[in-house]
Amino acid sequence: MLHRFLNNSKQISVIMLTMISLPLSLRADLVRLKQGGELRGKIVTNANEVGYRVCVRTVTGAIITVHKKDVEFETRRPLYYETYELKSRLVPETVKAQWEMAEWCREQRLKRQQEIHLEKMLAIDPDHEVAHRLLGHVERDGKWASLEEHMLDQGYVKHRGRYITPEEKMLLEHSQEERERQSEWMAKASLWASWLTGRLDKQREIALENFRGIDDPLAIPGLQRHLGEQENRDLRNLYIETLSQINDSSAISALVRMGVFDGDRGLRLRAIEKIPENQTNFAVAEFVQHLRDSQNVVVRRAATGLRTLGSSKAVPQLIDALVTNHSYRIKVPNPTTGVSIGPGGAVSSGGGSILPPDIQAALLTGVMSPDNIILPPGAQSFHWETVNVAQQNPEVLEALKSLTAVDFGFDERTWKLWLLSQNT
Repeated sequence: MLHRFLNNSKQISVIMLTMISLPLSLRADLVRLKQGGELRGKIVTNANEVGYRVCVRTVTGAIITVHKKDVEFETRRPLYYETYELKSRLVPETVKAQWEMAEWCREQRLKRQQEIHLEKMLAIDPDHEVAHRLLGHVERDGKWASLEEHMLDQGYVKHRGRYITPEEKMLLEHSQEERERQSEWMAKASLWASWLTGRLDKQREIALENFRGIDDPLAIPGLQRHLGEQENRDLRNLYIETLSQINDSSAISALVRMGVFDGDRGLRLRAIEKIPENQTNFAVAEFVQHLRDSQNVVVRRAATGLRTLGSSKAVPQLIDALVTNHSYRIKVPNPTTGVSIGPGGAVSSGGGSILPPDIQAALLTGVMSPDNIILPPGAQSFHWETVNVAQQNPEVLEALKSLTAVDFGFDERTWKLWLLSQNT
């Protein structure tokens, strides 16, 4: 009987449509079954049945009881989330429809959902000014960008919630004495790094001993420049070893950056392994920031780092990063109809003239003979286009499976429902 009920799409549609008409003060609880179905309504399990059965009263008044062993998870949530999920599935891919949905979300104070539909508006109409404004985007030279992208493009950095110049940040973070010590370390790191790549064994030994004795956080900028940014793999490995000796959050940040940006997979893993256990929470927060990176490879490497650290604190952010959107510039050929010589010697293709203006003018005025022009076979011109791609991230899924011991694939909605059930 239960299977027939769950598989009857008409009954489910009637129930969900009925729920939309109910007051928003009611709840729309959800029970996810292991065989894949869902029960929605109000959980009314009696106290003496808790742990053995789950009872759900649907909006039609019927009560459905299932054994606890058949339940994947259960969660309680306000009705407007249920209403949103149904409404959002029925929204046509038009600017007008997405705008109406965004306004409904605003009225229900569903800020993140509102942003989703504003972003869908921009996917349809990239120049929609109102959507850009509501998302906090800034227009510059006819192009729209997020406030953060705009400020970073202007050379600003974010510090404690506001944008300042790198120089201002340095002045805020370091006293005069600290800046002097940083300069001293920069000079020492430069000298010792040159000894490491030199021909004198004694100098190499001294340099190694000096680097292995560093525990000052102010040495990190010098270490990064003269070890961490070098092509020599041994120098970058020494950079990781030296960072692991420095008991400071700046050293953890540097190890995390190595863990996502270094081109050598072995060094990335080594950097993550060198993060002390007592700094795991800080490192997790750093990796989470990289889950929102514009480069897909960085997102995936950050997920690998979180999986290696083994902290479940990043599960919500990992769920959001299961599928991420990235922009790519691709070279697209212009359509052509071949190459021909027209009146006066004008050389052209289906895409217009294919010769420099001065050569074309010489042909047209008779200064140069068309006989001197060898037409390229199949001459083709190109232009660049930006495409947005939604990419599934296998490393993110593997991290989630490792941290939660469950697997819902790339089904972000089910992951979020499961997470909500764990929190309740």
